[in-house]
Amino acid sequence: MEFLRKTIGQMIGDISQDYPERDALIHTEKSVRYNYALLSWEVDRVARGLLRMGIKGGDKVALWAPNIPEWLISMLALADTGAITVPIDPGARREDLQFILEQSECVAIITGKGSEDEDPAETALHLSKHIPSLGWVFVVGDESMPDTISWAELTAAGEDVEPVEFQRIKKGVNPEDPVAIMYTSGTTGKPKGVVLDHLGLINKSLFSTACQGITHEDRLCLFFPLFHMFGNTCISLAGLLRGAALIMPCQSFDPAKILRAIDEEACTAIYASPSMLISLLDHPEFDEKRWKGVLKGIIGGSPCPMELMRRLVEEIGVSDITVAYGITETCSWITMTRPDDPIELRVSTVGTPLECSQVKIVDPETGDDLPLGSQGEICTKGFLMKGYYKMPAATAAAIDQEGWFHTGDLGEMDEHRYVKMTGRLKDVIDRDGVEIYPVEVEEILYGLSEVSEAQVFGFLHPEKGQEVAAWVKVKEGSFLSAEDVAAYVKRHLAEERQPRYFKIVPDFPMTRSGKVQKFRLGELAQGEYLGK
Repeated sequence: MEFLRKTIGQMIGDISQDYPERDALIHTEKSVRYNYALLSWEVDRVARGLLRMGIKGGDKVALWAPNIPEWLISMLALADTGAITVPIDPGARREDLQFILEQSECVAIITGKGSEDEDPAETALHLSKHIPSLGWVFVVGDESMPDTISWAELTAAGEDVEPVEFQRIKKGVNPEDPVAIMYTSGTTGKPKGVVLDHLGLINKSLFSTACQGITHEDRLCLFFPLFHMFGNTCISLAGLLRGAALIMPCQSFDPAKILRAIDEEACTAIYASPSMLISLLDHPEFDEKRWKGVLKGIIGGSPCPMELMRRLVEEIGVSDITVAYGITETCSWITMTRPDDPIELRVSTVGTPLECSQVKIVDPETGDDLPLGSQGEICTKGFLMKGYYKMPAATAAAIDQEGWFHTGDLGEMDEHRYVKMTGRLKDVIDRDGVEIYPVEVEEILYGLSEVSEAQVFGFLHPEKGQEVAAWVKVKEGSFLSAEDVAAYVKRHLAEERQPRYFKIVPDFPMTRSGKVQKFRLGELAQGEYLGK
């Protein structure tokens, strides 16, 4: 494949001309359906409305809403105007929301109406009076409220913008212009704004969908949160660039609604973290007969247990599902397995580098390149972020002078260039001078057939530096005691690498993007075992 030098607006325009009558975006919970012709028309209306209101190229506009059609329409419309989308977790605390709005210098925020007890529109309006740059509050919905602009008012305003002027502005957008600032989770400090351009998001999306085999015939189930890159780029943008249909079952993760949409809308691809998939497959309404059309998709976010992959591929028939590894700073995916890879490779590795990515393994202490088969830090080149917004020192620390991005993840690469993840530099547990890698212990725990999910993590200990805990979630209808788990690990792992504490738990603290919060587990364990 060749690299494309186009903008998101140009790409969506081309696709809309090629497949005007094909389904583009369907939200089953809200009973909204767009084909590509209608979606393109609606995006143009919103883009012209934003221009009429005063939004211009380079302006930062926050999207703070759940998974609704207007989220994606706004993202595409902002790209048309040359403005920059700033996605924000709809569940963000007020102080986190304020930090991102101020640090990114947002001039506007697009949000929705909520309940009287928790109304995001009211929160956004309150913050607009305390953040100098924040001049507009757009509220999705037909009803207006003082000092805000409703969605209906926004779209109507676009009628005053001449089509010729709109096209002139749209054509003035450059593929290398910033199109989004996506904030990292900030679990180890304040979140950093990752600046991304059209060029990187488009090409990574095209190369990754080519690897998956996604075409305009596919129907992608989209329930991953849109504020996260997995949702807004790896599924949404990637699917639209191929002319596929996006099926949105719910505004927030709801297994019952997702399972119904997969069946009723004939989804062919599914995208999720292992935890999300486990929730779907263990749900009382799950029926594998209704998944007969689901063949493709991606499992990402954390390692996929062997039993989960076997169940998906061999029992349910999701034969072409892939496993991928990516980071916001690298414009999405870095590596991906192939649909025809053996199950063992789809579990033990995260695939090979995409054609547009370079990957190497380096010594995390010296930065020297390591030979194949050696464990070290994963570094990558190819369509990286433009930098962290207003954080040159952090950018310089992440991207070296030769242009390699240092991921902070540990792994190794074999002679066929398959990459195996072994953990994160910050997650490596040092107990009495012995390095313990959580992923290795978790793989052993998944050998127990009763285990639904396992998390191994470290926490501070006054004498040992760190101590190790293993918490396990058991499958519904199965029984397993902490003593059973400890005895199993003792038989399969050297004593110096065995966890000290074991516990059976009903669930794990999660981020809205489906990742287990290991730092939170560490806090809970420290309080429970050490009384701190």
